[in-house]
Amino acid sequence: MSDSSHNNGHGDDAADRALREGLRTPGLSAEAMQRIRLATQQEWRAVTQAESPAESRRPNRRWLSLAAAASVAVIAGVLGWNSFLANPVDNGAVVGQLARFEAPGVAESRFLRSDRFLAQGASLHAGQSLDVRGDSLVQLAGGGNLRVARASSFAVVASNAVKLERGELYVDIPPGSRGSDRVMVVTPAGEFRHVGTQFAVAIVNGATRLRVREGSVLWHATEGDSTVTAGTEVVIDSKRTVTRRPISTAGREWAWAESMAPDFEIENRPVMEFLVWFSRETGRKLELADDEARKQTATILMHGNVHGMTTMEALSAVMAATTLRFELPEGAIRVSSARDSKSTS
Repeated sequence: MSDSSHNNGHGDDAADRALREGLRTPGLSAEAMQRIRLATQQEWRAVTQAESPAESRRPNRRWLSLAAAASVAVIAGVLGWNSFLANPVDNGAVVGQLARFEAPGVAESRFLRSDRFLAQGASLHAGQSLDVRGDSLVQLAGGGNLRVARASSFAVVASNAVKLERGELYVDIPPGSRGSDRVMVVTPAGEFRHVGTQFAVAIVNGATRLRVREGSVLWHATEGDSTVTAGTEVVIDSKRTVTRRPISTAGREWAWAESMAPDFEIENRPVMEFLVWFSRETGRKLELADDEARKQTATILMHGNVHGMTTMEALSAVMAATTLRFELPEGAIRVSSARDSKSTS
């Protein structure tokens, strides 16, 4: 990767650098902490039980006790340091709200306590670790949304950053979203920051996979920074070997993310706005076949709603209320007027 692609116009401040460096060092697991506690307790019992009152005054015993105490202090220091590195810079800051989920839902993992399932509308904030058990949609506080696939887990580490631990998530920052804080996904392969984009990040069999659907993504890794553009897949395995290949922006690879698209409000809006939304949500290029189609899509106003419908169901419902026709050739949606359809039949 080349440093020349680094975006100098958005330099990291001190807090951002601290967050990035801290996230690279994972905190100790609960199992590791338990092993350390048990080992410390055993050592302490061995020291204290072996001592007699007379022996406790001997220098060697005194030094042994000091050594054991020092070991405890070192362990506490290690735990404290790892805890500091694992904690977010802006603990408690809200990244967004849980807008929708499929059963059984999203559970918050809590140390030494039972998992707690979140309700629709619940705020997600820095410091939470989440176990996603059904495909879920999160409306980001800074604009756009985050979609998380079932059987995934992630931690919220800042108001604009999440750490993916397993599974897959999809970031959608539509044009016009605020998103000025540049949403970041942290993985073992580095950080992925949006640059006005749609992209998916997955951890599969120990490898990290990035797929960019729209715009571009700034990939920050220990080897340097690089920009990954739309229509590209990058896979980084556990040995840091990087494989790149082109990928379609439409198709089954994106189906799960499309199923969790936010509802589109159609009431009193022109058909063109819906078609632009559909085109973006499905990765298909919008083609207007004739002047009459261009005129009608700009002037026909929609009514009602398409809440709860898939993108394809919504398309069928909207177009059924017009005289327009549509086709779905590979990678595109082609809209034509009834007049054009007759002339080409």
